[in-house]
Amino acid sequence: MYKIKRYFEGVIKQAKKVRWPSKKEMIGYVSIVLVFVVISALALFADDFIIARILNALEKALKPAETTTTEEAVNVLLNIGRMFK
Repeated sequence: MYKIKRYFEGVIKQAKKVRWPSKKEMIGYVSIVLVFVVISALALFADDFIIARILNALEKALKPAETTTTEEAVNVLLNIGRMFK
């Protein structure tokens, strides 16, 4: 029991040595995290949007021959190429 008490006394002693951030610093840290989260969310949204457009175009281009003409398939593939210009 003595070792446990000594352990927690050490924890409290070390916690008192910690330099906690001020309110101003904390607001700065939270702001940085929020900006990073928003940028990451926008990047993931853009990636998802682009990949969905590519897959939809490919799906349209690769439909069975009786529903899609060769000319339509070529046009779809050309449109995919234009998305990357």
